[in-house]
Amino acid sequence: MASSVPTPVATGDSRSRHRVLLIEDHQPLAEATAEFMQAFGLDVKIASTGCEALEMASAFEPEIVLCDLRLPDMEGTEVAQALRGMPGGTSLVIALYSAMMESLVRARQGPAAAVVDRILPKPITAETLDALVSQLESRASRNRTA
Repeated sequence: MASSVPTPVATGDSRSRHRVLLIEDHQPLAEATAEFMQAFGLDVKIASTGCEALEMASAFEPEIVLCDLRLPDMEGTEVAQALRGMPGGTSLVIALYSAMMESLVRARQGPAAAVVDRILPKPITAETLDALVSQLESRASRNRTA
């Protein structure tokens, strides 16, 4: 069984520089997930709706977006598409997360799910966060050499 305990963040750890926009309308889950990610060394801001997330993204300039599939005002894929269209949006690592199985999420979202990098199960684990940060760092490295 995989551990869900965050890896301690060492001083100077590169994760502490990464900004995450967490989009989750269930406040207790949003707060618990943000606290978990902060313990992991990430700078986290929470939005509870798609519109709030889009407004927040302009000022916060996230590098990773973790978005609930279903929000009160729009679908997670709609938020992802809007974020991709913003300046710097193509370099974002965007993940949808849901309590539904990935196959059900993909079937429900169809081709629109292609705009996201990953579809993840709830709850988020340390391994999931490691994978998202690794993907971000890999993408940034490729962009520097291109």
